[in-house]
Amino acid sequence: HPVAVSIANEAKKCNVTLAEVAELEELSGRGMTGIVNGVKVAVGNRRLFNELQIAGYGEPASYGSEVLVALDGQYAGTILIADALKKDTKSAVAELAKRGLHTIMLTGDTKAGAEYMAKEAGVEAVRAELLPVDKLSVMKELREQYGSTMFVGDGINDAPVLAGADVGGAMGSGADAAIEAADVVYMRPSISSVVESIGIANSTIAIAWQNVVVALGVKILVMIMGLFGYANMWVAVFADTGVSILCILNSIRILYKK
Repeated sequence: HPVAVSIANEAKKCNVTLAEVAELEELSGRGMTGIVNGVKVAVGNRRLFNELQIAGYGEPASYGSEVLVALDGQYAGTILIADALKKDTKSAVAELAKRGLHTIMLTGDTKAGAEYMAKEAGVEAVRAELLPVDKLSVMKELREQYGSTMFVGDGINDAPVLAGADVGGAMGSGADAAIEAADVVYMRPSISSVVESIGIANSTIAIAWQNVVVALGVKILVMIMGLFGYANMWVAVFADTGVSILCILNSIRILYKK
């Protein structure tokens, strides 16, 4: 999980020795519990701490993702992680809007942090503090409202909604579960890759329609010529094999699309 990786990396920078964890339990969409050096440790979000009836962690942070820490049932502190926009995110989201597509962020992060990032990126709307099953429910609502949906994610918690969307896209650097559930895997973890794939898909559809129109048009024309006695065997061969070759050559153009 990217949040876990960032915490572990920062701990190593501070020369913190990572200890073994016993009785580790993962609580989907909430956090984890375990025993470290005989101490009961809980690490997660406010939903987890409410379930464990742990108090004293104060008001939510105005920005960033909170990771609350408790030792033996007592609040110990908060690790605050702030997301950073990639350089091409704003331009990619703007390009999606130009294409008439709606961009909506579904996240388990806090509402304040999610809204801040959505505003920075230019995302149209945001749904925050969602569990994996909540994301799937919201995605179904969006499908009823807007039509076909594409969901792009990279985390373990994104796997259910990736499988449930009309098109699921996973980043190649993401979790294996997300990659397995997705229809498309982007080798370059960038929103601009999504824009490029949509452009390629539109070009592919356009070429497919060109082939359909040309193939049917030529065949109908040759049939009319045959009715009036103007079509010989060679014209019929062209209408069949020749048109197939033309359609294949036309389709090959997509390989050279930049």
